Amino acid sequence: MGGVAGRARDEEAIGAVMARLAQAFAGLSADGVAELYTADADWTNAFGTSRTGGAQIEAYLAALFADPHFAAGRPLGPPRVELQWLDADAAVVKTYLEREGQLRADGSTMPVRRNFSLKVFVRRPDGWKIASDMYMDARDDSTLPQES
Repeated sequence: MGGVAGRARDEEAIGAVMARLAQAFAGLSADGVAELYTADADWTNAFGTSRTGGAQIEAYLAALFADPHFAAGRPLGPPRVELQWLDADAAVVKTYLEREGQLRADGSTMPVRRNFSLKVFVRRPDGWKIASDMYMDARDDSTLPQES
């Protein structure tokens, strides 16, 4: 796919994958998430849990979404999304999302959770898929003094 029209179609297709993933999280339903990832995709959450492949990722998310601690939270709005092209068949998507009301394992409420993700998209014969997905939570402490 070449040219501006091809790039626009690719961005729309990647956006559709991102929208389906956001719907899964918002609706606490992992049904169909496996097809958004490659068969060998690597996925790591903000707590260091890793899974490989769409089927394992979907199974993990189904358990996560069923957990009342996670399910107690809700996004404060849609994620901020930035897309960067690596080449015609690969792109990186960075997201930022705030979530409130999520519970810790001990039942206490987390402050607003500020979560980033970095997704590597690759073009496959059946469309754009996520090949790598890593999440991290922002922290309030830092290693450098804050700039004024």
